[in-house]
Amino acid sequence: MKTSDYLRKYGIALKKSLGQNFLASDDYARRIVEAVEVKSEDVILEIGAGAGTLTVALANTGAKVFAVEIDTRLKPILEERLSGYKNVELIFEDFLKLDLSFLPKSYRCVSNIPYYITAPIIKKLLFTDFSDLVLMVQSEVGGRLAERPGSSNRGFLSVVVQTIGTVERVLTVPRSAFVPNPEVESVVLRIRKREMVPFRNHQELLDFWDFVSKCFAKKRKTITNNLKSFVQVEDIPYVLGPILTNLRPEEISEEDFVHMWHRYREVSSR
Repeated sequence: MKTSDYLRKYGIALKKSLGQNFLASDDYARRIVEAVEVKSEDVILEIGAGAGTLTVALANTGAKVFAVEIDTRLKPILEERLSGYKNVELIFEDFLKLDLSFLPKSYRCVSNIPYYITAPIIKKLLFTDFSDLVLMVQSEVGGRLAERPGSSNRGFLSVVVQTIGTVERVLTVPRSAFVPNPEVESVVLRIRKREMVPFRNHQELLDFWDFVSKCFAKKRKTITNNLKSFVQVEDIPYVLGPILTNLRPEEISEEDFVHMWHRYREVSSR
């Protein structure tokens, strides 16, 4: 049966408030799984299982799949579609409130995430011991996350994500692959965690997140003007180091942001 058939069978009307645009194409689900080479020995986290199209494609690899879904109305659909798979565990909870301590180190995330909470989901995932994150996101968001220094579309989330991992586009998914068809185009991104991450613990990552966010508070202003809002004026030259004072935040590399953050921590601890 098609995804729309399952929804009709159980009388489920999708909710815009939950960002419910379900991947309905078995073909695109397979393409995603094949493109990122999901293997039987992998442990996969799926956020937003929906009606189970991607879940089934993941389960067919033999990988252990933890499929998280907030909408309990979808339980009968997921249970029917996945009844023959012993390698899938369904978790009906709000992902943003879910304790992820059950996940092993170097787990993988493959998900069609709700677009309206993309940033909170990515933030939570970055604080875990993942191997890679394969996320279907709005094309515009995907473009920003992958942008390199110098692009006007680069934002603070781009910097944080690229500090932790490398970002690559896997494939574009057309609107016709979803039920209902979304108003925006979609892209699958893969974020591979770097072997060397410049944070010793989650608190340092949180501090860096906050620092970069403040540096982008007034994106069209120079980095110097942004620093003035939270750094003593006399300390700004030291925090900047060799970085040109007239650069805008989107023109600065993630490596330079890390160096700036270290110098900022020094002056803040005096």
